[in-house]
Amino acid sequence: MKQSNNIFSSCNRGVSFLLLCSVLSSSHVKADDKKTVEAPQSDPKAYALMTEADKRDLGWTDTTAKMQMIIRRSDGREVIREVKTQTMEGDDGRDKSLLFFYKPLDVNGTVFLTHSYPLDPDHQWIYLPSQNRVKRISSKRQTGRFMGSEFTFEDMAGFSLDKNTYQYLGETECGEPLQACHIIETRSKDRYSGYEKSISYIDQVELRSWKSEFYSKRTGKLSKTLEVKAYQLYLDKYWRPDELSMRNETTGATTVLKWSDQQFRIGLEEKEFRKSALERRQ
Repeated sequence: MKQSNNIFSSCNRGVSFLLLCSVLSSSHVKADDKKTVEAPQSDPKAYALMTEADKRDLGWTDTTAKMQMIIRRSDGREVIREVKTQTMEGDDGRDKSLLFFYKPLDVNGTVFLTHSYPLDPDHQWIYLPSQNRVKRISSKRQTGRFMGSEFTFEDMAGFSLDKNTYQYLGETECGEPLQACHIIETRSKDRYSGYEKSISYIDQVELRSWKSEFYSKRTGKLSKTLEVKAYQLYLDKYWRPDELSMRNETTGATTVLKWSDQQFRIGLEEKEFRKSALERRQ
């Protein structure tokens, strides 16, 4: 959704997804070049809930995990990718994450790097061994599919509280087991977002996101549904799911992410997350 401050990680913060968007930081970008748009002000109740959820997920330092990406096509075909993940927590939401693909053979050696920012778009790079080069993911490409899955690069982007606006829509039941939940609408301030909005179902006690519905900016219709299963508690504080499932409501295709062997505070170093570390692979 935590493997990183994104969909792979912070499903208790609300899902933004990804990991996977970019321009220069605000100190280097002219105001008219920024890819943000004016959006309605957040509802105070919704913003307060999202702020509290965000605060609860601070202090984990770093994590590693194994992940399976199971891609189920609409025609019944299935592809399974094996991934190792590393994430380092940064100040003010400046987290960094790495995904190492090692199975099957056609993706072995692919590495995806994300640098998250609190207000500016995330910086993302991918190393493709078949091309022997590092490729920057541009802002306008964030709606593209990530590694052939139903997740997009936008889905993979790091969650940042103030990159969105929020509205409180009411209450319902959600989760496993069923429990009282808030319904919160999120709208991105990013003009290149592929979504008009998302609606998330977040339990009232732990503020964990159990389901999110994504609406297409192009059609205004429900395009994808994300479901979260099997939360586990780590270090007596941090809730992490064992499984995420993203369903394409148009095609019926689904991508499932399953995590195992999650470890925290293992002493990862900043140098492991530098772009230069990817470039040395060329």
